[in-house]
Amino acid sequence: MHQAIAIEFRREPRLNCDGDVTLAFESETVPSNNAVARMLDVSDTGFRAAHNCADLRPGIQVRFNHKFFVGLAKVVWTHPRAGRLESGFQIIHN
Repeated sequence: MHQAIAIEFRREPRLNCDGDVTLAFESETVPSNNAVARMLDVSDTGFRAAHNCADLRPGIQVRFNHKFFVGLAKVVWTHPRAGRLESGFQIIHN
């Protein structure tokens, strides 16, 4: 039996974070106006959230609003995981 080994590429420690985060799109090329995602974790310079919005592609900028913080972020990556999508965001300004 083989055991999977997870390789950690994160540069900063992450803290678990919960709650909804509203994402308002800054780009006029995105058909959606906003999306609601579920916050998964945060770091000093970014966060990860789960959602079902295919418009959250790398490079898209969003205004985010969570119960603990607000600001502007850029989508760095989006991957399917466990029947939903997850995206990593880099905070540009908060």
